[in-house]
Amino acid sequence: MYYLQQDKAKMLSRIKTAFAADAEMKQDPSLHRRLIMTAAILIVTTLTFASFAFINFEPNSYLLSIVNLIISISTALALYSLIVKKSFYFASYFVTALLFTFLVIFSYFAGNESFGLIWTVCYPLFVIPILGLRKGMIMVVLFYSVIIPMAYLGIGEWDYGFWDIKGFVRFTIATLAVVYTTCFFEVSANSAYKTIQEIREKEKVHLIALEKLSVTDQLTGLSNRRYFDDHLAIERKRAKRHNKTLSLIMIDIDHFKNVNDAHGHQVGDSVLREFARLLQDNVRDTDIISRWGGEEFIVLLPSTSSESAISVAKKIQSAVNSHCFSGAGKLTASFGVSNVDPNSNSNRESVNKADQALYQAKNQGRNSVVVYENMQMTDADLQKAD
Repeated sequence: MYYLQQDKAKMLSRIKTAFAADAEMKQDPSLHRRLIMTAAILIVTTLTFASFAFINFEPNSYLLSIVNLIISISTALALYSLIVKKSFYFASYFVTALLFTFLVIFSYFAGNESFGLIWTVCYPLFVIPILGLRKGMIMVVLFYSVIIPMAYLGIGEWDYGFWDIKGFVRFTIATLAVVYTTCFFEVSANSAYKTIQEIREKEKVHLIALEKLSVTDQLTGLSNRRYFDDHLAIERKRAKRHNKTLSLIMIDIDHFKNVNDAHGHQVGDSVLREFARLLQDNVRDTDIISRWGGEEFIVLLPSTSSESAISVAKKIQSAVNSHCFSGAGKLTASFGVSNVDPNSNSNRESVNKADQALYQAKNQGRNSVVVYENMQMTDADLQKAD
């Protein structure tokens, strides 16, 4: 019983894998529907003809039983190819060709006896959804180019002479109606799938825009505090895993309040945007710059030692000192540099070190670079810092 359950679980797993394995199938609902329909038809056909083979297994029907058994085995192999080998196109062409052959032979021998011809209307119902509109219609035209002449030649011969011209016309009209309805359904379904796909693409674009908006500082265009916190945690883990160094630079624009008071908030906003561009121009593309709040900024430097971080801070300091800010003139900035401990369990500890170094830089006269690992700060010094 245990092994039977295992085999059943494996088979269900294979079926699910077959339905979801192909990325093209998952992205195209029409193809995915064709895949499911092909599998369903193969399963039903396999079981149906296996039943017929068993029912007809008697002296007078051995040949029919063997034919049913061959069809059942063939569809079972196609189903295996679809589920295990994931050969969707082979299975779809196989099942449509099998239906084509079977219905033509059945119609030839049965004629319209017991309304046998009515089974031929099933062909477009299966073939067009499985192969798609263009290829499906080619197969349908080929099929009815055989069936309709056969039906016409059967006038007065089939069903003991009761198959007449009126019956042939009714059959032709009914066939065309079924083909038209199936094509209309296929076109409508494809149009609906296309519309759904377009809506999903638009939603995806909007979600990306919203995600970007949620992690971007709207004034400067830099990443915000949330984005920085997430990536600091990621970079700490990466530094620990690869035994790499990681550094932070906390930056504060000196006397920024005076800019707002003297020139207004519009000039102050312009200064923040210009300062953000200076930071971007003087760090690597792999470094992460975020607006920490107000006039404070923070830079995360992966694979960077404290010594290299000091060089980056001094480079930014030089760029700020030589830049003339629109409406505000010359400004300076203070810098706190710290090394991030990869074994730390929180971002706060790493940021606090850089923050303390920044306070020290402001406390000792501003426009300077202070490294946390090299400084000695007392509580009194911290209280004096802005």
